[in-house]
Amino acid sequence: MITVEITAGICGLVTIIHAEAEKNLDYIASIRIESDCPNWQKVAKILGEEKINVLKELFMDKDTRTLNSRVLDVSLNTIPHVSCPVISGTLKALEVSVGLALPKDANIRFKA
Repeated sequence: MITVEITAGICGLVTIIHAEAEKNLDYIASIRIESDCPNWQKVAKILGEEKINVLKELFMDKDTRTLNSRVLDVSLNTIPHVSCPVISGTLKALEVSVGLALPKDANIRFKA
């Protein structure tokens, strides 16, 4: 299981993402979201612990040239601003959980 803690920024709200690959299912994972943010609490209720095809989440369909990301769709319809870093943090946790990336901290730093 991969656990990621994200402090979103000026709001100061913390969201914890637990992502776990499903045994014997290639690139399938489940996520559990815990958050101080009421909007991310809504996302958590919508997604529950449903099984997510991480390849579909992260990569465009070669035939249709469309992105079929359940996490992104739910987030963009629930979170009031698209720049919330929890969106990318959730996708990154899923990516690492199924072995498509290595765990490495990321950050956004504002410099004067």
